[in-house]
Amino acid sequence: MARETDGRERNVFGYLTHEFETFDQRPLGDVDSLVLACLSYFQLPAEAEAARTEEGMDLRDLFRAEWLEGMTGGLWGPAGLSRLLACVVASPRMRGIRLSCYVEDLDAAREKQFSACTLRLPGGDAYVSFRGTDNSLVGWKEDFNMAFERDVPSQVSARAYLERVAPTVRGRIYVGGHSKGGNLAAYVASTCSPEVAGRLERVFSHDGPGFTAESLAASSWRERARLVSKTVPRSSLIGMLFEQQEEYSVVDSSTVGILQHDPFSWVVEGCDFVRVKGIARGAAALDETLNQWISSMTVEEREGFVNTLFSVLYASGEDTFASMAGNLQTTLPAMLDSLAATDPEERRYLTRAVSLLLRAFVPEVSLPEVTLPEVALPESLAALQSEGTALLARARARAEVAVGADATQVAGTSGATDDA
Repeated sequence: MARETDGRERNVFGYLTHEFETFDQRPLGDVDSLVLACLSYFQLPAEAEAARTEEGMDLRDLFRAEWLEGMTGGLWGPAGLSRLLACVVASPRMRGIRLSCYVEDLDAAREKQFSACTLRLPGGDAYVSFRGTDNSLVGWKEDFNMAFERDVPSQVSARAYLERVAPTVRGRIYVGGHSKGGNLAAYVASTCSPEVAGRLERVFSHDGPGFTAESLAASSWRERARLVSKTVPRSSLIGMLFEQQEEYSVVDSSTVGILQHDPFSWVVEGCDFVRVKGIARGAAALDETLNQWISSMTVEEREGFVNTLFSVLYASGEDTFASMAGNLQTTLPAMLDSLAATDPEERRYLTRAVSLLLRAFVPEVSLPEVTLPEVALPESLAALQSEGTALLARARARAEVAVGADATQVAGTSGATDDA
């Protein structure tokens, strides 16, 4: 959690608690967008039928104790998401927003994880919010498919969704998302019809993966890039994947490393994020190494690498990172065995990618005391087993400190040193 100033948390929770101006008094900005982008993470129950209609339902009607567990279960930071909804429905700035046109589509066979909703603001404007990647392997596989495939299923669905809802909005249209949702927002801005593009006020990508050079070659991207506002934390990894030509602004975070992907860690002062000069040195080096390596491959080679990476992850026998991390005593050795069978030349990159993805999820899980069994590994893989053991120890330490606290309040301050 960011340090407090005069009793105010320096994050989106503090912003929602203290900023009372309406959208008529102050236009929608980057921090508002992050809040609205995160609202698309909620998995709405079947009983919320009105949310699936054009008219929608007031966000206050979603804030029901009997729904919250189902709406946030299996997601990153469920306690933080529940708190976010409470802050939103209490906020004079956000009060009166209606959630409409909710859709959700998880298709393992097509390697597709897609969800979106349209948040109708008082006054007639609307924010089209695309859900980011959840903790399913299917969702992350689709993200990595962007390295070799143009128009992945969620991108196609996002464009069709915007084309469908745009005529139902009488005011200005904003589009945004966090993580993969940010990529979808930027994608639809560059590929939607000229009629819809002419109605877009601003497009927000919050630490969303970038695009390959091939995807950014279209003239429509060059013409509409001015609409896109991209923000990434100082140790961004997810938002810098495939980064080629998108301009971006770097924001401060109260935590370190890949944990900075957590939007509740982004530091807010007043009505805006605290901006910093650039990506942290360690993160920048890693981003450049991964992107240069991916860029050096043919499309076929990229596809082979991504498929091999996820064959290693699926070797765990689980279909979500949460279930994988909850049983590392079994899943980690299975993945290490799978890694040992891969081509030695790409094993280093595979090992690093697996390690980064595990680090993104393990700290959020309460792990039991476990002792990893001895596994015979090539020397190049020993580091990952050591890192896995260290991750478990750090996760247990965080869990002990966080007992009784909000799960999203990770240790650290806005002045913490990056460990990337």
